[in-house]
Amino acid sequence: MNLRTFFRGLPQVAHQEFLANLKSVRLLIMVIILALAVVGGSYGLSGGPGGPSLSPLVVWAHAAYESNDSHVASVFVADPFGSPRTNTQVTFSTFRPEETLGVARTDGDGFVRFPMGNRSEVYVVAEVGTVVFGTSVFWFPSPVNFTSVTYQYDFDGDGLSETLAVHVVDREGDPAPTQLSVNGTYVRDVDSRGYGRLSLPRGLSNITIEVGGQVESFTVDVVEPPSGSLFGTPDATLFLLSAVFLYLIVPIFAIVVTFDAVSKERVQGTLDLLLSRPVSRTGVLLGKFLGSFAAVAFPVTFVNLAGLGVITAASGESPSGGFAAGFLGFTLLLIAFYVLLQIIFSTLAKTSGTAILFGVLAWLLFNVLYNVLTLVVGLLIADPAARFQFQLYAGLGNPSAIYQQLVLLYAPLELTGFFGGTAIGGDVLGAAAAIWLVILLVLALWVFEKKAAS
Repeated sequence: MNLRTFFRGLPQVAHQEFLANLKSVRLLIMVIILALAVVGGSYGLSGGPGGPSLSPLVVWAHAAYESNDSHVASVFVADPFGSPRTNTQVTFSTFRPEETLGVARTDGDGFVRFPMGNRSEVYVVAEVGTVVFGTSVFWFPSPVNFTSVTYQYDFDGDGLSETLAVHVVDREGDPAPTQLSVNGTYVRDVDSRGYGRLSLPRGLSNITIEVGGQVESFTVDVVEPPSGSLFGTPDATLFLLSAVFLYLIVPIFAIVVTFDAVSKERVQGTLDLLLSRPVSRTGVLLGKFLGSFAAVAFPVTFVNLAGLGVITAASGESPSGGFAAGFLGFTLLLIAFYVLLQIIFSTLAKTSGTAILFGVLAWLLFNVLYNVLTLVVGLLIADPAARFQFQLYAGLGNPSAIYQQLVLLYAPLELTGFFGGTAIGGDVLGAAAAIWLVILLVLALWVFEKKAAS
């Protein structure tokens, strides 16, 4: 048999399978799910504009005094930008033993006052929905004319906590007219609620708070982010995207698209009609594979490219070229693994429902159970050298693990070292991937040949 006869019908079957999958609603649903995961994950892992989100709730609690010098807690509840949180529940309690002293709600300016008598400390907790913010208040042995509370934030997400939020009240716990200075230079007054915000340079800054001629000074350090930090870098984001999102979703995508590639033909009675045409069984099977593979690969690649674009836009840098290319190529390899695997199940199963059940079980096996089983087996091996060798090569029996190790193999060296790297060379991983493809393809052809003959 010449090659033309051997592959007869392949282009036509592949084209028909590809178009049929493109028109299916399940493909559209999976594309939407993948796009939300990849694009959203790219944006979230990159930090996005504004960096990490700030807490929507901040408690500025002060030790204030009544006219008779008894203690009162003056609490201002707001967001980090000083916008007041009105009608917010605030709970006052002791430390040891923990005892609730009372509950109050903030007024229209975000303030609440709570009498403390002669207590010298109290724990204050504010709650908005599921967000909780707690802080402590301690009273000095003798009253002071004003108190200030500060919080240092990274408002713009550049890794530097260069913004200092300040809140100042007078002895009675009311907002006090206050001047704020940085390194001896006046910057601004606090607002009518006692809130002010300062932008600080890198390094040490001397902060001065002046109320009614009295001055309080302290230093604040704006520290450079660690130069060796990898989180949020484009390459780290890309690796986490492949190791978390694509590792789990792409196999499901392939299973959902391919589960009835052969079983639907049998159920509808069209398989015999298809085989009665001038086509070879090899051409039919390979056409089914290529058509299903293309139907998954095109949208996945498009979404992956969109993810790379989002990473670049959000972080201001592009991932390493070789790493990005490896990421795109190895994702196609992962698709091929699971499309072939699901075609085998679709051929063996009598119904499409059974075929997709087999696919889900295979996904659970390779993505969950396999890791657990290899861990248990490794623990049972007494000899440390043998255990090391087993753990080193156990991943070669899992196509999903091969995908992860190949992606990590192409990652930059600093990223590879941070995530533990892969001790298996590229030649071994490449050979393992090729063996998996050949075995799955030969098995798919053999199973289809047997089922078609019967």
